[in-house]
Amino acid sequence: MFHRIGIILGVFLGLLAASCGRNYEIFQTTRPLMGTAVGMAVVSQDARRAYAALDAAFDEMARLEAMMSVFRKDSELNRLNEEASRHPVTVSEELFQVIELSLHISQITHGAFDITVGPLMNLWPFYKNEKTLPSSEALQEVLSRVGYRHLVVSSKDRSVFFAISGMALDLGGIAKGFAIDRAVRVLKGYGMAAALVNAGGDIFAYGSKPDGQPWRVGLQHPRDSKQLLAVLTMSDMAMVTSGDYERYFLVDGERYSHIIDPRSGFSARETASVTVMAESAAYADGLATGIMVLGAEAGMPLVESLPGVHALIITEGSKKALELHVSKGFPLLLDEASLAAQGVQLKALER
Repeated sequence: MFHRIGIILGVFLGLLAASCGRNYEIFQTTRPLMGTAVGMAVVSQDARRAYAALDAAFDEMARLEAMMSVFRKDSELNRLNEEASRHPVTVSEELFQVIELSLHISQITHGAFDITVGPLMNLWPFYKNEKTLPSSEALQEVLSRVGYRHLVVSSKDRSVFFAISGMALDLGGIAKGFAIDRAVRVLKGYGMAAALVNAGGDIFAYGSKPDGQPWRVGLQHPRDSKQLLAVLTMSDMAMVTSGDYERYFLVDGERYSHIIDPRSGFSARETASVTVMAESAAYADGLATGIMVLGAEAGMPLVESLPGVHALIITEGSKKALELHVSKGFPLLLDEASLAAQGVQLKALER
């Protein structure tokens, strides 16, 4: 299970296209995986090959979950966390790739995204029955064991070493995106003409439906799960969302989400949700988490500086009114009247 779960997206799948000369169809299935419902849909002429491709893609995601989950005692990640303070640990190619990408995202977000957040995630009571805030003393002690600059990696032998004893990695902000990317690679390897992978609202779509139309997804309202803010079209792109509403608790009416600022040790408070679109789900996954911490003011300039990256950031004002910040190129089909009726203000829009 990976703890960072983005917003739930309604996926509108098309049926067989009557105008298409060949019998291309959508084959789809859903399975519980990584602590959520993972749905996959593929476009193919061959049902047997389509379901073989789906099985193989699910198997690949399950393999990566077993490798990178902090909740599995026998995972490679937990072995690394147990040993890397004592000596460099050689890890698998996949785990090393995730760690290297994570370090890159840490650098460009100035530490707002940081996989060494493990000790902080253990301190906060997201998975405990009693929801009490950690003390400032406890936070300061744990923060001494957090910081991506203390992570020593060597590409020569794919080794990882913790420069400070007691460090621990948590890949909840990026591993699910990486698993989605690998599932897509499997589907393409099986020759699937088009596909959509939806892991708890984190999505990669490529190709088009049998009628030639792009995949369409609905963007959920972060404060009302029954409402959609807008409809988006997707093709050959990943879309990942981080939000403060899937896993959180309240203390004295204040919301504390599972997105932790690794610099302060406190729950990120700047944003309600961040949706990032990029060519890689892993890249979008890490960026969405980092921008949740950065907030719109610092996060949007970062998005605009990154080629091929687009984002929608939803912030909550002092009167609990939601504001949308949309980057240039984000494929959003806006209905401003509908947004206004839902109490959402379009704060910034560049086209």
